[in-house]
Amino acid sequence: MLTIITNICFGQTNIQNQVDSLKYLKGDPFDCNSVTWRIIANKKDAIQVLIDNLDDSTFTTTTDKCKKKNLTVGDISFLTLKKILPLPFFAVTQIQCDVIEDGCQLGIFEYVETNRLKFQKQVQAYYDKNKDKLKWRQIDSNHLTPCYLKNNIKGQYFYD
Repeated sequence: MLTIITNICFGQTNIQNQVDSLKYLKGDPFDCNSVTWRIIANKKDAIQVLIDNLDDSTFTTTTDKCKKKNLTVGDISFLTLKKILPLPFFAVTQIQCDVIEDGCQLGIFEYVETNRLKFQKQVQAYYDKNKDKLKWRQIDSNHLTPCYLKNNIKGQYFYD
């Protein structure tokens, strides 16, 4: 029993350490060798740690083509979380961001930037309401990117 508790606690601590290290990222946060993929590989165990960090406004030196400023730890936590489970923006926030320009859904980063705590609470509420509906599904091998393959991630959560 003690071994199980130690493993659970250590696992969560390890994930927290990985998320804490996001502030040191340089370059592409989703480079195949990035810590973000190790976080994603933790699947469901990483979800709560990522939600807990959505309000972290610490700037990093990483960028995303869809945000004008450098990404924050909270932004990277959000982008990483979205690779583990679907977070439909309207269902989470009741804010419609339908305009897509150059592959970017306009308004999302602006909303998150100006409403970090509110957004964190909205994501938490959405997750709490739907977590029992989450099911892990294999991704068709034709849709697995090299980063998914390199990090031995073969699926994603979906809502059943």
